[in-house]
Amino acid sequence: MWNRACPLCFAKVPRSLLLTRGDELVCPSCRTPLEISRPSRVVGALGGLIAADIAGHEMFFLSPMGRWVLPMTVAILAYGMVSAIVLFFLADLVVQPKPAAGHSRRAHE
Repeated sequence: MWNRACPLCFAKVPRSLLLTRGDELVCPSCRTPLEISRPSRVVGALGGLIAADIAGHEMFFLSPMGRWVLPMTVAILAYGMVSAIVLFFLADLVVQPKPAAGHSRRAHE
């Protein structure tokens, strides 16, 4: 983890591209389709869930009104922000797998 480099040509990928183009990420030098690795996504989601749990519980006990609206809103915002921050710093890239022969994304639509 923490590599942020293309696994084929070892060119560094800008951090901003990881967050803005995570699903259609392309290496800037060799144009290989890349994606964020599964362990990086799991760590990002885990960090977001932990932050959402802490923020929701803290807001539940600190908020005198709106006993469920405000904690839920804060938990959702904490999840989104922390998971993005974790991916921003700890993302590792892998080459996108090619679809199996005869299967395409459009065939299911």
